[in-house]
Amino acid sequence: MITKKNKVFILDINWIAGQSLGTSRGTDFNFPSLHFDPNLTLQNFVGKVTTTVIEDGVVLRGTLTAKTELRCTRCLEVFSRPVEISFDEVYSLSRTKEEVGIEERPFPPDGRIDLEPIFREYALLDIPIKHVCSKDCKGLCPICGANRNKEDCDHSQERIDPRMAKLKQLLDKD
Repeated sequence: MITKKNKVFILDINWIAGQSLGTSRGTDFNFPSLHFDPNLTLQNFVGKVTTTVIEDGVVLRGTLTAKTELRCTRCLEVFSRPVEISFDEVYSLSRTKEEVGIEERPFPPDGRIDLEPIFREYALLDIPIKHVCSKDCKGLCPICGANRNKEDCDHSQERIDPRMAKLKQLLDKD
């Protein structure tokens, strides 16, 4: 069961005690809007987390989709982008925090896993560093600042490095 408490998502996996290997339980969730600090908001957050008992602990397998609003780095317009996440997280029952490797985490002593940092981490990894509204975005005019996607300002787009201007003059003579 996932509970929303103080903006923290807690998955209670105490039910696995005494369960046989391969036992699974899925948890569906759907939130119209979620805000992860400091500046990530996801809309239409829908997903499922499946908990499966393995030999040494549990595996959380999650898939989720959402949408987020970003500002284009070329034209500065706000646009909506889908976020699609899949993850597998292993929680070990027999190892301590110091013994687990990079691929796994220690099983929480209280049997409750906070999903908020997992959701936030994977959502941020899905969002590209450079936010572009479309691959053919023309951006802003460097001279007048007009959005080239909305209007044609007729400014020359050819910008020559002043260090190369003399070479251009040689080419223009021919």
